[in-house]
Amino acid sequence: MNKKIFSIGSYNAGLTCKTSRVPLWGETIIGSDFSESYGGKGSNQAVAVAKLGGDATFIGCLGNDKYAEDGLKMLNNYNVDISNVKRSDRATGVGIILLNDENDNCIIVDPGANSELTPEDILYLESAISEADVVIFQLEIPLTTVKAGMEIAKRLGKKIILDPAPANEKANELLQDATIITPNETELLLLNGESADSPLSNDKYEKLARNLLSKGPEAIIVTQGGKGSLVVTQDGSEAVPPFLVDVVDTTGAGDVFTGALAVALAEGEDIVKASKFANAAGSYAVTKYEVLPGTPTKKELYEFIYKKGDYSYAKESLSEP
Repeated sequence: MNKKIFSIGSYNAGLTCKTSRVPLWGETIIGSDFSESYGGKGSNQAVAVAKLGGDATFIGCLGNDKYAEDGLKMLNNYNVDISNVKRSDRATGVGIILLNDENDNCIIVDPGANSELTPEDILYLESAISEADVVIFQLEIPLTTVKAGMEIAKRLGKKIILDPAPANEKANELLQDATIITPNETELLLLNGESADSPLSNDKYEKLARNLLSKGPEAIIVTQGGKGSLVVTQDGSEAVPPFLVDVVDTTGAGDVFTGALAVALAEGEDIVKASKFANAAGSYAVTKYEVLPGTPTKKELYEFIYKKGDYSYAKESLSEP
């Protein structure tokens, strides 16, 4: 049987528009290619787990509107367990995504119903969480709820992945309960109390990661976009090289990375090999528009890996797609 992976976090409807630049206050500019999609880090990561062959459960809070019905239908279609999803009278969360000409994104999130997922809800679900092998958390639900969930998962001996996005220094209080933390470059800086635009050298990457490591987790995996990722543990550090791809849309690539990481860890991979698998999934994701089309099945991911000529991802290690 596949190991159970829980994603406790957000669902947001995604509203995307392409634009050459972000408008100034009071200014209207013309965009293009508007689309609606499914999103939210918790939901995205649950779908990534399911598409890669994992036994995925999503725990979150949605409204009672059309966006919620569409989202729950989508999750069900991908075989994500939604039996413990909470419903609220507040509007379902929304992510407003702007894509520039280079296909980089900036995102504004209105949490909506996500804010209604409480610590008490998570305490009520302790028996369900006890069935999980890996539990993923993000920061698009209340920090108090994340903290309650992580404390329960740690007490139950679960492997805990914290995707610290959107990052803020207050999230440092969560680090002691995490097994693995997966910040990107900006989140690494913010968690260390530095400005998001501070320059980062190779030495500084490791220094900041080790500072987070000193607060309790077993590993820090810094995702570096087109530069790959950096795995830092008490035993040392290892750079995981990127795949060279034509970037189409970076939206959700970090979520695909995290979902793939959870699948590889659940299948017993060590942290470096799991990071390589996740890096491949994140690289695949940026070659497609929107999050779900950019989320590979395990078969699609292996085809991508072998097409790129990297045979270090042995099929006999991770279970066959």
